[in-house]
Amino acid sequence: MEENKRKKILGIWFIIGVGMLLGQILLGGITRLTGSGLSITEWKAILGFLPPLNEQDWNLAFIKYQQFGQYKLQNTTMTLAQFKGIYFWEWFHRLWARCIALAALFPLIYFIFKKMVYKEDIIKIVIAIVLGGVAGTVGWIMVESGLNQNSVLVNPLNLMSHILVATIIVMYVLRVGLEYLYPKQIAPFDARKRILFLVLILLVFTQIAFGSLVAGSKAALVCTTWPSMSGHFFPTLFGIKETDTKLILQFIHRTIAYCIFFYVLFIFFVTRNVAAQFQFHRTRWLLLVAVCVQVLLGVFTLIHSTGEVPVLLGVLHQFGAFLLLIFSVEGHYFIKYRSKKQA
Repeated sequence: MEENKRKKILGIWFIIGVGMLLGQILLGGITRLTGSGLSITEWKAILGFLPPLNEQDWNLAFIKYQQFGQYKLQNTTMTLAQFKGIYFWEWFHRLWARCIALAALFPLIYFIFKKMVYKEDIIKIVIAIVLGGVAGTVGWIMVESGLNQNSVLVNPLNLMSHILVATIIVMYVLRVGLEYLYPKQIAPFDARKRILFLVLILLVFTQIAFGSLVAGSKAALVCTTWPSMSGHFFPTLFGIKETDTKLILQFIHRTIAYCIFFYVLFIFFVTRNVAAQFQFHRTRWLLLVAVCVQVLLGVFTLIHSTGEVPVLLGVLHQFGAFLLLIFSVEGHYFIKYRSKKQA
């Protein structure tokens, strides 16, 4: 098979993988915001893809759920019908993870049979699969942290670990996909401006980490005013209390958001004359639009979080963070490998 065609097929496969990962992130957000993450209290690697198939199985699953704190402390009036609703999202989230694994494994077997992958390709693919396994393991550790008598939520640090592993997978799969779809071209490029995108990647990664801590601790609910925090730019603290910790988390999350917004504006203008092909400048514009939309989503999510974070806005805000990450990675790649050759 022609080398360009082979790489294009593999690149499309990896980008489809990125799309499936984003779908999993959306499902994870829905699962968290609907309080569904603790509805399935055990892990069955093989038969876990099957939901309860009859009323007896549903009652058994509901009884298992009733043994833990989320039911005893928060959902004592929950009916079986309501339980089925939250069970669905956690089951679908786990099912989609299995679909991603199959979407990696079966094409790999086919590509090996057709001799479309070489040793270096297989190594890249295996790394992605291993990272997926790590994400699943960390995900179950996260769920177990919430299956106790004294909690209605998973441990925020475990939630952060789960999301950050997912973040690393998205970055890795995207980067490999870009290398296949847009093979590296050697041409002069501005290394200093490329560093700007590396810093942006680190900023967005850090913001995703703090966002997961804010989400896991429900820190967004302690102050839902904007642009001030209950009339103050800096949160007012009165001793060391749990609420203070949540205020600090929200303050840090807001501050990083402002930094990212202005930093993206800075990058957009200082790279406007970079000698690069259209892929890079397309990404510049996408990055600008994405950061503006993301700020608006963050504000609307915050001011409409009366008692609970709105599911739609919360999920879109989480999704927007990953779009920012994707465009940051693309900008970092294209500014070097799609720079224009000098005449």
